[in-house]
Amino acid sequence: MIRRILYSSLACDRLVTKDVFDIIRQSHNRNCKNGLTGGLLFLDGYFFQVLEGLPHAVQCRYKRIARDPRHTDLVVRQDVTTASPLFSNEWMALRDASQVDPQVLDRHGYMRGMPAEKFTGRQLLEFVLDCFGKNTECLNEEMDPTHPATSASMAPVPIDALQIQPLTAW
Repeated sequence: MIRRILYSSLACDRLVTKDVFDIIRQSHNRNCKNGLTGGLLFLDGYFFQVLEGLPHAVQCRYKRIARDPRHTDLVVRQDVTTASPLFSNEWMALRDASQVDPQVLDRHGYMRGMPAEKFTGRQLLEFVLDCFGKNTECLNEEMDPTHPATSASMAPVPIDALQIQPLTAW
């Protein structure tokens, strides 16, 4: 079984697209060593990241990400255990606004930050997958809480609940 975390966060004001590419480069190196895959969507100053792999590796990486000062307001929007990854063979895919079809934004009713009060974890995951051009049909069985291969926590989790210390890089 693998664990998948989907979180949203607000990038610091000084962060520019070049910095995001640096994050991805570093993520590729670390994730391939730890068997992690996922995707990072950067839109309107917000990060939406899917991180997946063995449960311990995902937890360790997420704690490190959560301590990074380049973003704030982290909220875990979904935390599930599942049988297969959505981003298999992608150490950390990246999309920014220039790579997302405006019709995808319209189709999902995009709002800056995709606030948790208006978008469930599943809706955000479907949006992120659509931004990456991925099929969302596999989510129907996986997201069924009665399905034996899936355990899910769908409620947003504030980062303060994780009790972690600051760190300088992902």
